[in-house]
Amino acid sequence: MQVQAKEIPAQKYFIYRTETTLLNVNAIAVREIDTLYATAGQLGLDTSAPLEFIYWGATGDVEKPFTLEIALPVGNQTVEVPSPYELVEHPAFKAFAYTHYGDFSNIMPVYKELFNNLFAQGHKPTTQTREVYIKWVDLTSSENVTDILLGIE
Repeated sequence: MQVQAKEIPAQKYFIYRTETTLLNVNAIAVREIDTLYATAGQLGLDTSAPLEFIYWGATGDVEKPFTLEIALPVGNQTVEVPSPYELVEHPAFKAFAYTHYGDFSNIMPVYKELFNNLFAQGHKPTTQTREVYIKWVDLTSSENVTDILLGIE
């Protein structure tokens, strides 16, 4: 497992935010992603960068609530956005980074190994985790490419 600590630059996002559990993430994604893209397009936002899921306070407990942001990186445009969407700039942060190739339907063992590596290297995690969907076909595709970014202090 090839991982590295790296600095992730600040980024402005067009966001759909909700409280959920890990059990419900896929259902929310199916329900919200197309509308998020459509609304961003109607607003004239540049959505050429890969979609991200930003998890705040997710612990791996599939039933524990946390905040999920389905986030489209956008340029520095300022537009009025309709509810329930937001334009948010997240500051730069340090992350323990790993690129996952393939099936995402059973990702929990990968996360467990990542956190074991993170602790073994002496890092302390923050409450932020991101998944950057570089290439996404579907949940079980062998062609998926996803950057996993575990926030570290």
